[in-house]
Amino acid sequence: MLIKVLKEMANNELHSHAELAKKLELDPELVKQMFLNLENMGYIVSDDPSCVDDECEECGVCCTKKNKTEQEKVSVVATRWKLTEKGKEAVLKNM
Repeated sequence: MLIKVLKEMANNELHSHAELAKKLELDPELVKQMFLNLENMGYIVSDDPSCVDDECEECGVCCTKKNKTEQEKVSVVATRWKLTEKGKEAVLKNM
């Protein structure tokens, strides 16, 4: 099931947990947990939606993230997720 979530993410479509749960016919809380599991396993990374797409050495996602205070990071309303190289490889392997 986790690979289905990765494949949906690879389609470059933005999904809320609820939208993805409906599409995959799963409970939204389960999908939320799946995102956390994928992040912990290194397949995806969360990102501040205001970030640019330039990668940096610190977070591997964007350079604007390291300039934010902890409070600014917490105040983000939505989470943007990106596949890591490991996530991209998993999708390609399971095509």
